[in-house]
Amino acid sequence: MTVGSSSTPDDIQRQRDAIPPMVVNEMNLLSDALKIELKQLINEVLDERDIEKKLNGPYDFPEELL
Repeated sequence: MTVGSSSTPDDIQRQRDAIPPMVVNEMNLLSDALKIELKQLINEVLDERDIEKKLNGPYDFPEELL
């Protein structure tokens, strides 16, 4: 129900079809050099975490403090 509308559903569909598609501009937030540097830093942190885990022993069997 529309108020004061004399257009038919065909007119409305023609109006919708006349609207051009939206233009999407893609933009990179991070430069390629920054992506590479972040990847290297993440891998270094993960490597250090693996080394610490091996040095401290397994977490499945914690030692009880007396």
